[in-house]
Amino acid sequence: MQNENTTAPPKAQHRPLRQPFEARRGFTYYEVQVIYQDAGIKRTYPGVQYEALALELKGMIEPEVAPYPVRILWIAGQKEEAERFLRMESRVTDMIKSVRSADRPGHEFMARLGQFGPYEGYAPQNAQSENVARESEVAK
Repeated sequence: MQNENTTAPPKAQHRPLRQPFEARRGFTYYEVQVIYQDAGIKRTYPGVQYEALALELKGMIEPEVAPYPVRILWIAGQKEEAERFLRMESRVTDMIKSVRSADRPGHEFMARLGQFGPYEGYAPQNAQSENVARESEVAK
């Protein structure tokens, strides 16, 4: 007869229940991160699905933040986060594509994210917000 392991709590002596494979499904994506060593800050930009797009974004941002290092992180997301991620990723992908032709695409990208304060280059997102802006000007 073997002695029971008395050094561990009783629950630790039993095998854990296995999680069904379906519950472990998720997705992966890429984030670009700038490491500001002297301030101890890491600035992470919204994620994208494709490594090529992350490499492009890294290439845009590097000249703007030099000499600070820029790295690409490979992230695992949970299945429940996929829908929200895809909405944000669609916007970020569109933004990356729209700043490609700018003189300084990295600066333009960071400005659109509000890194330098309010961005002045955006038009209202829909007709309703444009009408509200006109009504408030008329009311003044």
